[in-house]
Amino acid sequence: MSYSAMPPSEEAINSQLDEIQRNAQHESERLSAELREIDMIIRQNQNEVEKLGQRDASLSGQVKAMEANLESYDKADIKNLYSLMIEQRMRLIMMRQGLENLQTKQMLLKENQQQSFKLAQTLNGRPRLEAGRTGGRVGGVTGDAQSMVSKIIQAQEHERLRVSRQLHDGPAQAMSNLVLRAEICERWMEADLNRAKSEITGLKSMVNDTLQETRRFIFDLRPMILDDLGLLPTLRRYIKDYVDKNKIEVNFLPSGRERRLPSHVETALFRIIQESLSNIALHANAAHVQAVLDLGDTTATITVEDDGVGFDINKLNLDKENSLGIASMGQRIEMLGGQLSIDSTLNRGTRVMAVIPLST
Repeated sequence: MSYSAMPPSEEAINSQLDEIQRNAQHESERLSAELREIDMIIRQNQNEVEKLGQRDASLSGQVKAMEANLESYDKADIKNLYSLMIEQRMRLIMMRQGLENLQTKQMLLKENQQQSFKLAQTLNGRPRLEAGRTGGRVGGVTGDAQSMVSKIIQAQEHERLRVSRQLHDGPAQAMSNLVLRAEICERWMEADLNRAKSEITGLKSMVNDTLQETRRFIFDLRPMILDDLGLLPTLRRYIKDYVDKNKIEVNFLPSGRERRLPSHVETALFRIIQESLSNIALHANAAHVQAVLDLGDTTATITVEDDGVGFDINKLNLDKENSLGIASMGQRIEMLGGQLSIDSTLNRGTRVMAVIPLST
């Protein structure tokens, strides 16, 4: 005896899509409220960081004056001033790090809010299905909607996984090193003031390096100039930093009519190139890369080619850890109605090509 499930009715499909639309609208409103709250917290923290910065500058001036005339100070006063400066510097570091984290969260929330808003608007403006007029497309419509939501969720999870790994390997590790270095400074304060001074100089250098790395991390997560200046200036800045960091030559060739595109399209195009270059830095062992972005009237075409070690396409497993970037890239492109092709040969490099339709 066989069992055949009845296809869902038009009313059931409309109901499911209405529920998805309501959930997306609710999520958009929730994220908007959270963004307003975090905006207020960021402004408060910026004021606090400014005050701490002024206090730090004042203490640094006092330390320099003391170091220029050490014989006029006793050991206890020297120790107290150094200790006060270290404590103040660590407070400033932690506040700046907290502010950077809040700004990163703000950018991620803004992106998610825009995605939820667009999904709600798209579903709200869809035509209603009517009985007897769907033919054989009923199951397909439901499947398409469910597939779209599934892909959005998967893309978000892949992005969260990528961010968590970068946080662990980048700012979190750097902050741990700063704490250890500060403890070393504190111990030398008791034994050798000259060595303590040298350690503080090293700590200041580490702080600056950490701040620069955190700024690069935030730029990779969501470059703010993408919203302000657009896609091409952002890509030029990103590629310059990429070349400086990875020592890989990148020839960036934009073509077509330069113009502003919808925010979600610019973000997707930036992410595709970013992910392609990131994969090259991690896996390709390449010396040269050519990245082409052609902004046509109806399509945007991205081509990224490297001269690295290549890989066997037939053995690519998108469930594996080192292939999450390719999977995420494919999901972004598919959700925009585009196509992704990857051509790679062992010891002869890799070519990634993405074609995304543009609204006219």
